[in-house]
Amino acid sequence: MLNEATRCAGTGAGLRPPASRRAAVLAAVAPTARVAHLGAAALTVALAAVPSVVAVARGDSVVSTPLIMAGLLVGATLAWAVEDQAAELLASLPVSSPVRTSLRVGLVALVSMIGAALIAVVVAIGPGLPPDLGGRLAETAAAAAAALGVGLVASRRGERAAGPVGVTAGVLIVGVVAALAVRWPTILPALAAGPIHDRWWLLALAGIAVAAHAGRDPGRR
Repeated sequence: MLNEATRCAGTGAGLRPPASRRAAVLAAVAPTARVAHLGAAALTVALAAVPSVVAVARGDSVVSTPLIMAGLLVGATLAWAVEDQAAELLASLPVSSPVRTSLRVGLVALVSMIGAALIAVVVAIGPGLPPDLGGRLAETAAAAAAALGVGLVASRRGERAAGPVGVTAGVLIVGVVAALAVRWPTILPALAAGPIHDRWWLLALAGIAVAAHAGRDPGRR
């Protein structure tokens, strides 16, 4: 009788295949999107578009400066992904904190890319895209990595407004580096094209390293 009961139990819940990690991650996408500050990210991108839209509306033939401003703010928008408001909601799922952070970063990055594409379309319809547009990618990446790194550090330290802190820091760090480049033009990259403009990628790598360290699972060594 005992063996029969054990066999019946085994054919039920005991042998039910556990939920896969992929299924758990997919299940976490919707609740993560609801608390990923996508509205705040979209508003930040909209603010980033204002200088470019104004320049196009008044018929400016050169929009390089508004595009630089837009690129920095669009990149720094990534900091809205640092706050994990779904931690308690998703605690029962086998989804770690770094995975949830990656989901939020991906969702906010999608909003940022859509906004950047719309800004590019507006400028292309107006005076046209500047030939040095590709150079803006390094600065945008540096702002995004710096914002994400600072934001995750602030969030790990319990800062409630880690998102705004990261957005502000991303823009300011790039701005400070560009200002110091006036004093040390052969060491630090400037916002204008130059022989060492690619050094913005070094700042981006540093920000990514800080973000990876600050965003690790606190329960792991």
